[in-house]
Amino acid sequence: MDVTFETIGLEVPSEKDFNHLAESAGNHGEATQLTRRGAVLHGRCWKLGEGLEVWTVLYESGTGEIFYADCRPGFRARYSQRISPWALTEYDEEGEAVIHGYCDGTDTEVLFELQNLTEVGPMGFRAPALHVSLCGLAYRARVCEKGARARWEPLEKAAPSRAAHENDWSLSGRVIAFKPLRNPLSGSELYWVYLDLERFRLEVLVNHRALRGGRLSIGATLAAEVWLQGHVLDEFALRARYEGVDRAYAPADFWTELKRRN
Repeated sequence: MDVTFETIGLEVPSEKDFNHLAESAGNHGEATQLTRRGAVLHGRCWKLGEGLEVWTVLYESGTGEIFYADCRPGFRARYSQRISPWALTEYDEEGEAVIHGYCDGTDTEVLFELQNLTEVGPMGFRAPALHVSLCGLAYRARVCEKGARARWEPLEKAAPSRAAHENDWSLSGRVIAFKPLRNPLSGSELYWVYLDLERFRLEVLVNHRALRGGRLSIGATLAAEVWLQGHVLDEFALRARYEGVDRAYAPADFWTELKRRN
């Protein structure tokens, strides 16, 4: 079955287990919906705790027929990225959407599974730049004994035989911070890791069973293959995340962001 669930500490070995998980998410999840081209997408977000989520989506056709579309793991990242330009591609009957864009002001490309399409609604996609919280759910990860160069590239380019989704990426970067987590539903031990990839910074979630190599520590280099997913932040979510001025930055740094857009 879908191995991406193992990245958040859930084992789904059979179709029966998968259907049970989707049913649980439908029963316990927060309900949102979005009208799309005469149909309705019904989203359910089951928040497990520690930022871990399970998303399921139902598709209701214009004739009123309802069927299951998708069920997937998720994690709400702590930090946000500004993405511009960007493009949204929806697969309504499959309950999926992906965003392809660039970290604002750079040539760093990102393509990720959008988790909260039904939660944000159409108003959240009218700006030229999106505020997005991104996190890579790691299929496998290794703490490198010797420092390796920073890397960010599509997995289909780095290891074509292991690429299963268009939003799979291969990366390596320096560990800025990390924190042990525990999946409240399964008890599985996980790690939240914040990485400096030089071109940008990214959060990665790693199941301890998928972690190899040396001891995880600040300053170490982590290499991983991840399924990239994220949430778009609307104005309410952005205001709720405000924690005051970041003293790690000098006042001059803020002025550099004031660029005139023609």
